[in-house]
Amino acid sequence: MHGAEAERPSGFTRREQQFLRAVNPAVHISEKETNLQQESAQSQTFSRKLRERMAVVEKQDWELWILALGMLAILAVGFFIVLLPPVFLSQGTIRVNARLSPQLLLGLLVLVMIFIAYLVHKQLRLRALRFQSISEAWNFEVAHMQSLVDPLTQALNRAALEEILGREIKRVQRKQSTLVLLYIDVNEFKAVNSRFGHLSGDLVLAEVGGLLKRCARGSDYVIRMGGDEFLAALLDTDLAGAGIVKQRINQKVEEWNQNSPLPGFSLGLSMGVQVFDGTKSFDEVLAEADAKMYAEKQNPPPAKRA
Repeated sequence: MHGAEAERPSGFTRREQQFLRAVNPAVHISEKETNLQQESAQSQTFSRKLRERMAVVEKQDWELWILALGMLAILAVGFFIVLLPPVFLSQGTIRVNARLSPQLLLGLLVLVMIFIAYLVHKQLRLRALRFQSISEAWNFEVAHMQSLVDPLTQALNRAALEEILGREIKRVQRKQSTLVLLYIDVNEFKAVNSRFGHLSGDLVLAEVGGLLKRCARGSDYVIRMGGDEFLAALLDTDLAGAGIVKQRINQKVEEWNQNSPLPGFSLGLSMGVQVFDGTKSFDEVLAEADAKMYAEKQNPPPAKRA
């Protein structure tokens, strides 16, 4: 038996999902497609609004530049109208005789100042719009990334399995690189909930999530599949490398048990290792890793029996 997955509020385990698919696969597929379509629609709507806003900002920016250049052109034309006649007439000196009242000079100065203030105001407004657009894009991306993280264990959740790992699988197939799946289950997890309560069960799950992340590389992915089951996706790794990671996890588990906060409970993990085969679907490879994990749970190695 697996741990007390049914008691966990954070999602179905893989075996429960397989059962639900077998009972009513149409409902499962429909719900999955609906969720993906909703997420895709939200992302497309946000991207479209962001593009529209940035287009408006760029248009207004160009209008300001055209206005400023037009004003400079008018001043330049007026300046040359005054200077060109004496130059062409080869006069040694340039004299400009004009009678301007103080009121007219003051009015021209006020108009120039108003024009400059208008340009500065518009530029500040455009800068604010740019900053708002960048902030919203950043907040959207942060919220999206947070939606892929399990809040209890800080590992990735099943949504990340569809998005991030799906993208990595395409990369592996394209570059002919390797991918090894390590399916992990907490042994006797039901006993933790029964003896120590669900808060202690949450503590164990959080500790396992952190332990797995410390044992994996930065390029690998640790995903909480639901309940007390985890998946480690080891990129660019072969079976020998996966064996090293598995050994490292067992060593960390032993260290944790030496300072266990739960008296009488010894943490144990069952792990199934399976190399991703491009000739099979991801679900088939995942099922093989799950079967190997379950086999190890039923017949643990001698070191774990001890």
